[in-house]
Amino acid sequence: MGAKLIITLDEEATQNYLGYARKMVEAEVNEDCEPSGITISVSICPPYGATVFAGPTEFGEADVVLKD
Repeated sequence: MGAKLIITLDEEATQNYLGYARKMVEAEVNEDCEPSGITISVSICPPYGATVFAGPTEFGEADVVLKD
């Protein structure tokens, strides 16, 4: 079996993401649109860590582990 990349948002990043997602979904539903979902990206820069974004919005830090 191959390796797995495990990405875990820290508590602050999780709360920031959930607040962002809540606002987006609420705005889309209020406009009578189907929620579109959110694409997040993780910038991994050893040895400095990993940062989570949605477009230009930064949510915070993530732990990244490569597991066999």
